[in-house]
Parts: sequence; C-alpha cells; structure tokens
Amino acid sequence: MELERQSVAVLQQFGRTYRAYAAAFEQRMGLPLARWRILHALHLQDDAIAQKALADRVGMDPGALTRQLKAMQELGWVERSTSERDNRVTHVTLSREGQRMVSQMMPVRSAFLEDVLGEVTPATVQELSHGLAQLEAGIAHAQARAAEAADAA
Repeated sequence: MELERQSVAVLQQFGRTYRAYAAAFEQRMGLPLARWRILHALHLQDDAIAQKALADRVGMDPGALTRQLKAMQELGWVERSTSERDNRVTHVTLSREGQRMVSQMMPVRSAFLEDVLGEVTPATVQELSHGLAQLEAGIAHAQARAAEAADAA
C-alpha cells in the first residue's frame, strides 16, 4: 500500500512538473510548448514531411496536430500542401517566416533550458532520463494490456 501511495505521488509530481515547465516555457518563449515542438521538428527537417509522420515525430494526436497546424498556417509559420501522388496525404514545411522565427527563438530556448537545468547535475539528468524511459515503457505496456483486454471482451 505504501509503494502504491508513493507511486501515485511521484506520478502526480511528474504531472505538476510538466505543467509548470510548459507554463514557464510559454511565458519565456511567447508560444505554447506544443507549437514549439512542431516548429522545432520542422526546423530539423530538410524538406516537406507528411503530416502523419510529423504527428508521430512530435508525439501528438493527429487531430490536435491539425488544429495547431491550421493556426500556425494562419500565422504564416508553416505551409501545407496536398501530395500530388496521393491526395489523402498532406505535407508540411516551415515557411520563411517560420524559419526566421525559429532562428530568432533558438537562443531564447537555449537560455531557458540553461535556467531550468542549471542546478541539475549531469548525473541527475542521466538518472531522470533513464527513469522516464522506464516510465514510458510501463505506460506502453499498460496500453498494450488494455488493448488486449478490449480485444478479448
């Protein structure tokens, strides 16, 4: 029972930490973390990427990604086009304005990360990374078990 209480407390702390991080990121960068993740992924991409592949890359629900991309397209940050070979596929690229904005924001992001991690030792970062990887594996395992149970029902 004590282990379960501690586990729940750690998961709740993880949620609070993520929400605090996302809020601080948005305050510092002037845009939501989800939009930055999309912009950064496109920045690292040499050419157009299929919207589904982008959703996988940033770990975002395809519907939520579509909503973000539409808003970002209206801001002039991204360009979307339908594939000539398959009209079911939408390709996404970073516009010139998006490239300019990301280039200007990279130093701000770096400074933010320095502030966030400045007091965290490299060993702690490594331990956190390992622990979070284990947590992600556990979540994937729980999802697979739930899918198996749903299929069996």
